[in-house]
Amino acid sequence: MTAKEQKFLTLFAEAARCDLPADGEVFLSAMGALAAFDAQYAFLAWEYFLSSGDAGMAKDERIASVLTDGTEHAVAAKAPSRMPKIIADSAIIRAGIYRRSPTALSRSETAGYAAQLLISGRTAECDDLFRCAMRNASGGFGPFMAAVVDRLIVEQSRKNPSRPSLPKKLAAQVLAFSDKIKGPERAFIAQRIREL
Repeated sequence: MTAKEQKFLTLFAEAARCDLPADGEVFLSAMGALAAFDAQYAFLAWEYFLSSGDAGMAKDERIASVLTDGTEHAVAAKAPSRMPKIIADSAIIRAGIYRRSPTALSRSETAGYAAQLLISGRTAECDDLFRCAMRNASGGFGPFMAAVVDRLIVEQSRKNPSRPSLPKKLAAQVLAFSDKIKGPERAFIAQRIREL
C-alpha cells in the first residue's frame, strides 16, 4: 500500500465512522480534508456514501442534507472547477444532488451546473438530471427550469453578445422537459426560448 492510499483510507475511515445526521460536521470535515488531499478520491468516496445512504436520505431530510448539499459545498470549496465534470460523469452524484437534495433546485450553483451540462451537449446526462429534478421532493422543478433557462441565456450571451441564440436541439430538449411543468414557469420558459 502506498502512502497516498494509506492517507485516503484514513480519511475515508474517518468519514465512514460517522453516524449521520448527528456527526454531520465531523463527516463534512473529513470529506473536505479528502477533497483537499485528492479530489478524485473525494468523488469516489462521495459516490460510495450517496449509494450506501440512499435509503436513509429518502427517510430523513437531515441525512440527505449532509450527504448532498453539505458534501457538495465541502468538495466544491476544494475543487470548484471539477464539479460540472463530476456531475456530468457520475450518475450517482447527479441523482444525489438533483433528486435527494432538499435545496438543490433553489440554488444558483446547481442551475449553473445543469446549464453547463446542456451547453456541453451531453444529452443523455441532461435528460437524467432533469428526470431526477422532477422527482425531487421539494417540488421546485418549475422555478429550477426557469433558472436553468436564464443561465443558458447568460452563457449564450457571453458567446455572442450581439445575438444570443440556442441551438434547435438544445431548445427542443429544454422545451420537452418544461412541458412537464404545471406552474406558470412553463409559459415563461417557452416565451424566453422563442425570444432567442
